[in-house]
Amino acid sequence: MSVSQLASLNLTVSEESLPKLVAVYQKLARLADAGAFWLTETDLQPLTADNVKREWLCLLLSEDCCGLLWGKCQEEYPNLVDIIITFEPKSIEYYLPSLKTRLNRRSKLLQQLQEINFKQLPKDSQIPSKLTLELLNILSGTTAIVTPKQETEDRPVQEVLQERIEQEKILDRIEVQIDQNSDLKEIISVTIEQVLKLIQLDRLVIYQLNVAKEGKRPIDTVTYEALFETSELEEKIESILYFRDEACFSQSQQCRDKYQQGFSLAIDDVRQGSNLAPCLQEILQKLQVKAKIVTPIILRGKLWGFLIAHQCLAPRKWKSSEIDFLRQIAEYLAIAIYQAESYQQLQAQKKLLEQQVKQRARELRDALLAAQSATQLKNEFLGNMSHELRTPLTCVIGLSGTLLHWSLVQGGRVLSLEKQRQYLKTIQESGRHLLDLINDILTFSEAEAGKTLLNICELSLRNLTRTIIQDLQAEAELKQVSLELDFRLDSKVDRFFADADRLEQILYNLLCNGIKFTPAGGKVILRIWRDRQQTVFEVEDTGIGIAPQNISLLFEKFQQLEKSRERTYGGAGLGLALTKQLIELHGGTIEVESKVGQGSVFTFYLPNEPNWKHKNPKNIQALESSSSKGKTVILIAKDEEISTLICELLTAANYQIVWLIDANVSIEQIELLEPSVLILDRDYTDIPIEVISNTLKKTNATKQIKIIVLSSQLTAQNWQYLYDNGVDDYSIKPIQPTHLLNKIDVLAQGII
Repeated sequence: MSVSQLASLNLTVSEESLPKLVAVYQKLARLADAGAFWLTETDLQPLTADNVKREWLCLLLSEDCCGLLWGKCQEEYPNLVDIIITFEPKSIEYYLPSLKTRLNRRSKLLQQLQEINFKQLPKDSQIPSKLTLELLNILSGTTAIVTPKQETEDRPVQEVLQERIEQEKILDRIEVQIDQNSDLKEIISVTIEQVLKLIQLDRLVIYQLNVAKEGKRPIDTVTYEALFETSELEEKIESILYFRDEACFSQSQQCRDKYQQGFSLAIDDVRQGSNLAPCLQEILQKLQVKAKIVTPIILRGKLWGFLIAHQCLAPRKWKSSEIDFLRQIAEYLAIAIYQAESYQQLQAQKKLLEQQVKQRARELRDALLAAQSATQLKNEFLGNMSHELRTPLTCVIGLSGTLLHWSLVQGGRVLSLEKQRQYLKTIQESGRHLLDLINDILTFSEAEAGKTLLNICELSLRNLTRTIIQDLQAEAELKQVSLELDFRLDSKVDRFFADADRLEQILYNLLCNGIKFTPAGGKVILRIWRDRQQTVFEVEDTGIGIAPQNISLLFEKFQQLEKSRERTYGGAGLGLALTKQLIELHGGTIEVESKVGQGSVFTFYLPNEPNWKHKNPKNIQALESSSSKGKTVILIAKDEEISTLICELLTAANYQIVWLIDANVSIEQIELLEPSVLILDRDYTDIPIEVISNTLKKTNATKQIKIIVLSSQLTAQNWQYLYDNGVDDYSIKPIQPTHLLNKIDVLAQGII
């Protein structure tokens, strides 16, 4: 048996019983290890001259067992001795200060006692069963027991000790379950059932605060319950499981604060509890409560709930030992609850970590697949580009070499003019194909990087689409494909805001795609109509169609639905990807419907109002006002080829063009010439563009001059900076003559 189950007792025994108790301690000391500490009353300085016969002490401290027996005769009844019996190191440590003061300062016993580390002493002392039985037999003859609260109980010591042992068994069982990480519900359910039987309660419940309810606010309710089984003749004890108090205790914050500080409530008879609130008395009567004990369960310094004992059949006078035991049970349950919640949090964190690891693994797997796909796509792209570049280059090199060879042959046969013209035409077509391919790649790269700006202007959809259909008619006839325009717009709503060059490129790509994949005898139709908010462009063909699993790949860059070695149709795989980019740049969307063997329908939607995100702000304003100006234009550039092209272009358009090379001396000349438009080559200007524009805008004579910038590359940020510094428009090199001339016409007419 574990003697710690005897706990700590304050007893009153007869003087005749004391030597027997001392003898048990002496036997225990003889069985202890050699390094055990042993102290008796003879080692203490007496309190009075006759104290030797009125005091007894046995103190044993060893690695295996700890024990204290301290007795003192009563003054009124010399034959009775008040004794303290304990085998708990914590309890023994409580009495040591009074013992140390009575030891000689030079005593070796005092030095040894001060060196003892009570944390290393056994919490559960073990002694032979024979000595335990002998000790219990001695104490069983004692009839008076004095508890720490000085309450007297008319019960034999054997009964009290047995009750203490059973209490310790329950506490030990809870501790074992906690160490084994048992289920919290099982710990609480088993514990309250055992406590109910031991103390002989009618009802024992756990009243939990702030119980979470899915989708609702937390509630206070009874979550665990143990009931005494009554006989058929007795009044039945009703269950109060899941009972909720919404009107009384829940609204009393002062009451909660008191319980949170460790207060326990014991009522022997609720009918005599005059301090109880009327609402609480009504609840207790409804729940059949005649007597009760309320013990708080404190978790992390906060009130978690209550352990509540009910006596339902009759009032009951509660003993302090019962109150203390319920308080101990509440403390142990708090430990179990804390461990369970910590375990749940740990499991939740573990689950979250596992999810994060899985997510990271998926991301890594996706990244690996993307890398593998990119590698495969790169290889296919290189294969496609190899074919697309080599074919026209072979024509260019081969036919130009043939022309050179036959032109240098002396006395030999010279190629006919018709043959030379045919070769030159093929060389020109191959060169255009290469240029278109390179332009597509560069345009797509700029659009993907966000460097493309739209030159929004007002245009005629009818004129634009008719021009495209006419340009592609020859190619369609060559493939024996019917190309039609279904224009469903009234002439009143023919005007549209968009980047004319980009819109032309979009329609050109879709129509060329339809012609390319439509067999002889098929048809390609371009339809245009307008809704309230958008204009709809639809390109329908009766071609080979697209398999459903390949539709998602249509708008991927460098993506060909055919393998490079099995290809029937040419192309670098950029047309549709670039088309989608340009449509989205206008603020539109594109969709496709297709059936294998029946054809495809590409439909894209553009807003009727212009997209202001990547616009040229001056071009939009140019549509709102107009006035007449002069026709003088000044060009500041160093590149002779570009300058010559611009001079010839503007001269043919009846402009007076002045070409200046040195920007350092041109400011004064600009003031004298008073041009309508100033063209600045950003790549070959010594003075920064913003310096020139700011200088001109500050002078009354030149502030009306419109400035257009030529640049090989211009980002949205660059353009916004130039626009903020007085630049009116821009043109990207290589120069498109028609496009540049249109801009100059708008600026020179003073529309801005």
